[in-house]
Amino acid sequence: MSADSERRRLPRLQLDLQVELVEQTSGETLGVLVNVHLEGFLMMGGLTLKPDHLYPVQLRPVSPVPSLEPVSLTMDCLWTRAMGQQDRVWAGCQIVDLSPEEKQKLAVMIEQFAHEESVEDPHQRLA
Repeated sequence: MSADSERRRLPRLQLDLQVELVEQTSGETLGVLVNVHLEGFLMMGGLTLKPDHLYPVQLRPVSPVPSLEPVSLTMDCLWTRAMGQQDRVWAGCQIVDLSPEEKQKLAVMIEQFAHEESVEDPHQRLA
């Protein structure tokens, strides 16, 4: 078991739904979710993502789902790792600001569309 896995307290859940992360001030799409839980997530994003940087974002389904509302939160990008593609990175993010109402929206998204991952994080497979 890796040190990362030992530190993790919550299971990583994949969504059967493509969710994009949109920066709230610029409207720029930063990337898409790979897996998620109520305290953080792994995402695929562009080279503009910087570790140790806070981003106010909305999590939005790419295809609208009537039962889901966008989730507004502030994420802290903890780390990035280059992917095989030159302009993409894996990014590990922690949720640092999430109101109770937004937490409930995220919980609904997870409850309706999540399943536990059966393999390690994709960035670990690339190493």
